[in-house]
Amino acid sequence: MTDDKLEQVERQIKSMQKHIRKQELRQARRKTDAPTSKKKPRHKDWLDDAWEDEFNLDERIMPRGEDERRKQVARLAANKARRTPSGVVSASGVEESTSERAAHIPGLVVEINSGLCRVHLDGDSPPGSKSILCTLRGNLRRNRIAYSQTVAVGDRVLITQDGDGRGVVEEVLPRKNVLARPDPMKGNAVQQIVVANVDQVIIVASWREPYLWPELIDRYLIAAQRNALEALIVVNKVDLVEAGDRDEFEATLQVYENLKWRVVQTSTLTGAGLDELRQLLTEKMTVLAGLSGVGKSSLLMAIAPDLDLRVGAVSQQGLFTGQGRHTTTQSSLWHLDADTVVIDTPGIRDFGLTGVERDELASWYPEMNVHLGNCRFSDCVHLDEPDCAVKAAVERGEIAQLRYENYCALYACL
Repeated sequence: MTDDKLEQVERQIKSMQKHIRKQELRQARRKTDAPTSKKKPRHKDWLDDAWEDEFNLDERIMPRGEDERRKQVARLAANKARRTPSGVVSASGVEESTSERAAHIPGLVVEINSGLCRVHLDGDSPPGSKSILCTLRGNLRRNRIAYSQTVAVGDRVLITQDGDGRGVVEEVLPRKNVLARPDPMKGNAVQQIVVANVDQVIIVASWREPYLWPELIDRYLIAAQRNALEALIVVNKVDLVEAGDRDEFEATLQVYENLKWRVVQTSTLTGAGLDELRQLLTEKMTVLAGLSGVGKSSLLMAIAPDLDLRVGAVSQQGLFTGQGRHTTTQSSLWHLDADTVVIDTPGIRDFGLTGVERDELASWYPEMNVHLGNCRFSDCVHLDEPDCAVKAAVERGEIAQLRYENYCALYACL
């Protein structure tokens, strides 16, 4: 055999050996990366073992903002500060030295507007006597994920000051909770924070001007429960309750009182309930939320006359007869004393729920939750299905008809 033919045979042998190696590699990949193999779920570093046991880690990826809510609830429950040997871990997860932290001034965001915020500095006497107008550090905007705004009223921040009396927000400290709704301009994909780091939410409603809207009350109650917020209900303008409405008025309020939610009846005209409300605000950070025109600012003025708040008459035109018009245009934080803070929010015409799926809505109704799992069908949504334990409880009077109707209306909106 000539040298040329030997060389040709060797090339063919090498080619065959190369082809065999490729086949072996492909077979190995199929065994290790088979589509049917179960992939290990992503580990959630912010969860402890007990939380991981409670939530199935094979669940679908949570919607944007839902993981942040669970972080806040877990943080509030654990009630532990995040510290390192050399200092505190920043919101971005980058450890800062003690000297860097010393140059930062802590404060509380009291107003936000168009990329600026006003910050009350810690240690002022009286509280809130000194405030700084601040811009936001650019990297804070870039790190924004789940929410439409970088900072919110109620946020604890660290700022630096310049020589002109202005400041720059360097860091937003971890929030213990938020009250949020879908951003009106961006839909359910992004949340708009109403307020952060509060102890309780007071849902303000009125019997008339504007009329009581129980479905909106339920929306706020669900949002409060999901974010580990204490909630109570204030029904204002009780002086407008006529004799013929008294039975219906008392029956409506009794529905919520039976479920252990505190209900306070107030009137700025007669002074009814104002002392009780003032006591409930003491030594807490509270947000007042509710429909436009229910009298949130008027209640604050009645409790603390020194506050300079705008109030206005109720419009007689709108989606409802007697619907309120916006007098408060943005959330504002007020110090009533050293330990009592109240946040007045703009009146809204709707409050959407974020992160709540249809199949879990009933679990946020405590009186319905006890009947879940007793229906004929495991996927019962408690609307038209036969042998539904929830509907049977409604018929027996164990679940108020008003609350069930609110559930049906909310289910249709999700």
